[in-house]
Amino acid sequence: MRGATREGGMPNVGDPRNPQGTPMFMNTLLAVWAAALLTPAMASGVDATVKPGDDFFAYANGEWLAATAIPVGRQRWGARNEIDAITRQQVSKVLEDAATAPKGTTARKVSDFRAAYLNEAAIEAKGITPVKPLLARIDRLRDKAALTRLLGSMLLADVDPLNAGTYDSSHLLGLSVTEGNNGETTNVAFLLQGGLGLPDRENYVSADPKMQALRVQYQEYIARLMALAGFDRSAQRAQAVMELETAIAQSHATPEISGNDRNADNLWTRTDFANKAPGIDWTAFFAAAGLGKQKTIVAWQPGAVTGAAALVASRPLEAWQDYLRFHALHRNADVLPRAFAEQALLLKDNIAGSPQPRDRAARALDATQRAMSEGLGRIYSERYFPPAYKARVRGIVDNVVAAFSKRVEAVAWMTPESKQVALAKLKTLYFGVGYPENWQDYSSLNVDPTDAAGNVRRIEVRNYRQAVARLGQPVDRTQWSIAPQTVGAILVFQQNAYNFPAALLQAPKFDANASDAMNYGAIGAIVGHEVSHMVDTLGAEYEADGRNRRWWTAADQAGYDAAASSLMKQVAAYRPLPDAVIDGKRTSTENVADLGGLAAAFDAYRSTLGGKAADKEYVKAQDREFFIGFARSWRAKMTEAGLRAYLAGDGHAPETQRIATVRNIDAWYEAFDVQPGDRLYLPPAERVRIW
Repeated sequence: MRGATREGGMPNVGDPRNPQGTPMFMNTLLAVWAAALLTPAMASGVDATVKPGDDFFAYANGEWLAATAIPVGRQRWGARNEIDAITRQQVSKVLEDAATAPKGTTARKVSDFRAAYLNEAAIEAKGITPVKPLLARIDRLRDKAALTRLLGSMLLADVDPLNAGTYDSSHLLGLSVTEGNNGETTNVAFLLQGGLGLPDRENYVSADPKMQALRVQYQEYIARLMALAGFDRSAQRAQAVMELETAIAQSHATPEISGNDRNADNLWTRTDFANKAPGIDWTAFFAAAGLGKQKTIVAWQPGAVTGAAALVASRPLEAWQDYLRFHALHRNADVLPRAFAEQALLLKDNIAGSPQPRDRAARALDATQRAMSEGLGRIYSERYFPPAYKARVRGIVDNVVAAFSKRVEAVAWMTPESKQVALAKLKTLYFGVGYPENWQDYSSLNVDPTDAAGNVRRIEVRNYRQAVARLGQPVDRTQWSIAPQTVGAILVFQQNAYNFPAALLQAPKFDANASDAMNYGAIGAIVGHEVSHMVDTLGAEYEADGRNRRWWTAADQAGYDAAASSLMKQVAAYRPLPDAVIDGKRTSTENVADLGGLAAAFDAYRSTLGGKAADKEYVKAQDREFFIGFARSWRAKMTEAGLRAYLAGDGHAPETQRIATVRNIDAWYEAFDVQPGDRLYLPPAERVRIW
């Protein structure tokens, strides 16, 4: 079946390759006409049988659409999927090459970590020796005071509520040290819930039959791991562990509650911990955690902190010991002998409801990505995103931000006071390109190619010590929250920052071999889209210093809503399928960002033409490259089922309609000779302007 993106994306359109039953001899004339508009490089990629003014997405992406099939088992395939596949190959290549890097270098340490994970012979030979020191500490517990100290000493820095959205620790409680939510100038300590072996609380409390079955399977898994480690009465121990974990889960916040940034307002003093969460000697807990001098800590999920403390006081010490023994095995299962790893994989099968990949190499790669993400990102960037690329994209970013700032200054619907806040945000915005400005120093980290479990533990300790060291230090708004080899990006309002990794800066998003015009249309429009979020209905909740305070007024909101209503109606009129429409309201924020980003990127691109701006034919050719670059950056295909699912839940319009945003830009009409009667044509008065 033909990909859905090839079918009518505009209101009541037919097959874009033969619009409205156009005779084939006319298609030939169209091809000649369209080819005359293009440079040879562009002509090679378009579908010249489609008029740009009828379906610009199909026209600009014609060659790709014809040559690309959606992989079996997938409902969509697009630019990001292609980049992800390429990036996986690139990462594998740099890891292979890192094996020959000099000892002691970051590259070699990254390679050695992966090698240790793959060294199953060494893992088998060690048995459970790597966890025996911790098991011995658990065995020596004699009272709740000792339990409290042990729990404090085991605290991990494996959560990040404001940046990465990681709300659950693998330990009973987890620590994060980052910027705050109220404009704090120094880093804030956050304490978050954790300690569950299943993904979240619903797995423990839901009455759904599938969840009930999963709980039975999980308890059996607990028993098997305990038996493998040589513990007697494994079934009884598993029952005690399950009962304790269920009680822990019952105190946990739901994902929806955990995702509320206002949880950062739960700033507790040491007295608050004692009064609001009795049952733990918090002074002893924090001292063991290296937090003895910390006077205030955010209790991100207060109920979970209170619940954990109550359970420490109320549940038998023996139950806690078995709980800690099991989790020592569970957390390390993939770096313990195969018998443990296989049980953990079976649990993943049960959680997913289907068999999961067993490939050790893939798991080793994932573990390396998690444990040494920035080290891997450094060697990846050095290979695939050199300084010249960063400088080029940086220039595009700076020009787009400047162009968008001018649009904010000129916008009529925003009040003067709010404009000042918006302009201050744009002036102080940190838009990270490719990779961090400063790399982590791995020189003190010991990575042993024969000690997988030891490497994991040493990195956990290192990460925790680094987190504690950030306490009291100034917030670094250039600190990245995503690795350079990630095919994604992240916006952090509390930092007034955006991180755009090197991996995503590949064709067709950014192409070092393409013209500036094409790159402004591609990555420039994406930059403009994200920059607009800093000051739109999303960014309206955060000031320039990251403070979570709404600065838009009622008048701003009313003006914005009025300006955006025309675009909402425009998008809602599209028919991606004969019986399906786009929810113009749900997708409105992203549609406005698409338009604002494209307009700012176009302004920025035009500002780079200099003296050549007087050459009309040159400008027209460059304008065409700009708009084609925009269309190709969002190329994608979907099955009908995939498109229906997308329309039902995604916050963006499908790519075909996103590209139709060009119909609101005057220069697009001249660039492609779009005339009344073409399907995308809009009279000048109906072209939407918001930013």
